[in-house]
Amino acid sequence: MKKAIKQQYGFTLIELMVAMTIGLLLLGGVITILSSSHQTYRVNDALSRLQENARYAFQLLSRDIRMAGYLGCVGDGVPIVNTLNNPSDFLWKLGQPIEGFEASSSSAWTPALPLPSGTIPSPLGGRDIIVIRGVDGTDVKVIQHPGGNPPGSADLKVTVGSGLQDNDIVLVTDCLAAAVFQITNVNTSANQDNVVHNTGNATAPGNSTKNLGKEFTGGELIKISTRSYFIRMNSNPTPFPSLYRKVGASNAEELVEGVEDMQIEYGEDLDGNSTADIYRTADAVTNWAEVVSVRISLLMQSLENNVATDAQTYTFNGTTTTPNDRRLRQVFTTVVTLRNRTS
Repeated sequence: MKKAIKQQYGFTLIELMVAMTIGLLLLGGVITILSSSHQTYRVNDALSRLQENARYAFQLLSRDIRMAGYLGCVGDGVPIVNTLNNPSDFLWKLGQPIEGFEASSSSAWTPALPLPSGTIPSPLGGRDIIVIRGVDGTDVKVIQHPGGNPPGSADLKVTVGSGLQDNDIVLVTDCLAAAVFQITNVNTSANQDNVVHNTGNATAPGNSTKNLGKEFTGGELIKISTRSYFIRMNSNPTPFPSLYRKVGASNAEELVEGVEDMQIEYGEDLDGNSTADIYRTADAVTNWAEVVSVRISLLMQSLENNVATDAQTYTFNGTTTTPNDRRLRQVFTTVVTLRNRTS
């Protein structure tokens, strides 16, 4: 007698529902893990970018601040003849290599911001501004500076390919004396560049005299630079506060996105030992010639919103704030020493 073969007709409804429930639980777990991993990646990526932006901003600021007041081989006691019209103007005021502007409100700074020659375009209120003056780039050799009366003609012959341009403000020195003037035109002949500095230039500031005080054959010629650092909103479709730099009278250039605030204090040497004894804001500095270091604090924000799970409360410049977004924020501080004040 043959046994009856038991046939399989399928799953029952209960079995299917149990299997679907288990599958949904597993799928939900996978989705949760993926979502958590993605959010972790977003946070880490935003934090890395924020920290890298802060590092780059400090690199740019520190490089210029360290070199504030550098004038090549011109040391203390070397006389400088400034032949420019209005030699104390903001852009070529070499006697003050570092200058700060303390934000006193949402629309004002102390001291007041400079007049049109050094206009700082659309700075964000409540953020400090710092200006550094010195020389920029490499020096070029003065091959010949024909004599005459007054000493030294209006034509300096320098190394060919100097890169100097019409209207550049430059300093010439032989380490024993120095002079500042504006180039009226540059032309190349034979194996040299002829740098001319006549009076009556149509482009400000112009030279008040061709007399540089002496002949500078064998000396060096180097461009003067005035660099202003400040915070303003950039021109992106979604504007971000960014660190900007304005060199001389040229257009301001964006350097680093996501710099929400910048506060600066200046270390004054009160006892002449080349070390800061007290840090003060720009409006409280008593003698800029005694400033030997600068303390900079930056408030950085992530470029992406909705990165943090909740609004991040932060403390900056003595004030605790809870923003109305979910960006990451972090405060960075560094101190930069002025090499030409402590050596």
